[in-house]
Amino acid sequence: MGVCAKASSCSKEAEKLDDSSSNFILREGNPCHFLETCCPVTQLLAKPRKPEAIKDVSCGYSNPGASVFREKVGSSKSGYADYGEFPWMVALLKTGAAGWVDENYLGGGTIIHPSVVMTVAHKVDTLKPEELKCRAGEWDTQSEYEAYTHQDRSVDKIIVHEEFFRIHVHNNIALLILKKPFIKEPHVGVACLSLALPPPGTVCYSMGWGEDFTKSAKYANLLKKITLPLVSGDDCQRRYRNTRLGSRYTLHRSLTCAGGEALVDTCIGDGGSSLVCPVGNPGDLRYAVVGMVAYGLECGTENVPGVYVKVPELYDWVGTQMAREGFNRSTYDVGTEAQFKLRS
Repeated sequence: MGVCAKASSCSKEAEKLDDSSSNFILREGNPCHFLETCCPVTQLLAKPRKPEAIKDVSCGYSNPGASVFREKVGSSKSGYADYGEFPWMVALLKTGAAGWVDENYLGGGTIIHPSVVMTVAHKVDTLKPEELKCRAGEWDTQSEYEAYTHQDRSVDKIIVHEEFFRIHVHNNIALLILKKPFIKEPHVGVACLSLALPPPGTVCYSMGWGEDFTKSAKYANLLKKITLPLVSGDDCQRRYRNTRLGSRYTLHRSLTCAGGEALVDTCIGDGGSSLVCPVGNPGDLRYAVVGMVAYGLECGTENVPGVYVKVPELYDWVGTQMAREGFNRSTYDVGTEAQFKLRS
């Protein structure tokens, strides 16, 4: 006899018992939520298993499935991320309710150090630290069935770029210093930051829980994964001048662009989420952050790319602020070998 349970609440011995060649009854007609496992009652644990210790790996490594969940829930250009696929992804939430409340969701952020989250300034420049918290390890906002729980952290300090210009969204970057560091787990990790942009046309990815406009949903329940080619600054500026913004539109040096395909785009509520490109060997599943979601015209309009904060342009600013706060900048260093492959 089996019952539905989190994978962490079922003993590892149950994995040996759960064999399709000898245990058809356990698997047939499984009524469990897709993030649960059907666990024999004799294998239920009094306390959930703690996450296994993970190696202190370098930044930027994806962990699709987070060692426990391997089913892909989306494979299109505008689909959903796998559980743990972007372990540096953070949800910015207003303080208040312990659970996920859509009205409290502000946007995305990126873990660049266990105690530091990078995001866009326009999401946090009017807030006090006590009004904001950061959540790592989230995936399905409407479920508590994930194998590992999310981690919430209070914000101690908000550092906004001193030349942030809200009207035109220039230098749109901020760092959030946390009161307590995040703990590395299979679904929580640190991102790499890139020193340079890959060539235009490079296929990169963004994510977020913002508006799921292809399904007419205000917010996505599952973390989205959007496939986006990079667009050169000159090309992006030309395309925007062909919109209602007109010929005076100028793309600032602190911004870059990606996308431009109909119905494939980040959207309202995704602001601050990272734009990441593959680095290193293709089989490594390693990424570096080249941008953050900033703005666009509508969502998913053909030939109109999304505009992203250009992280390489602001790389030195991030390093200066990290040093002032006493943090080691090596946490987000992608390394010379991987960086070289990024530029090629």
